[in-house]
Amino acid sequence: MTKKSINWTPDTTFPTGKGATEQRFTATVGDDELEIDTHPWGEADLKINDKQVAHVDGDLSGGDAFRDVEAVAEKIEADKKSDRE
Repeated sequence: MTKKSINWTPDTTFPTGKGATEQRFTATVGDDELEIDTHPWGEADLKINDKQVAHVDGDLSGGDAFRDVEAVAEKIEADKKSDRE
């Protein structure tokens, strides 16, 4: 299993729990500001520097959708890192 390089922080200004319809997670990697918005019906969006770069729809849960777009973010950031080296 690959070590995760992005440390996601939940946005506590969004409601949490069973009735929450959206959760937001943020992270900073170098100069990039990352944001993942998830929905319990299996949808998620990834933004990097306020630009949407990935969308997942149709996963079984918000957690599954989060992991899918998180993998995209990890790949993008790893590719950027290898380009700089």
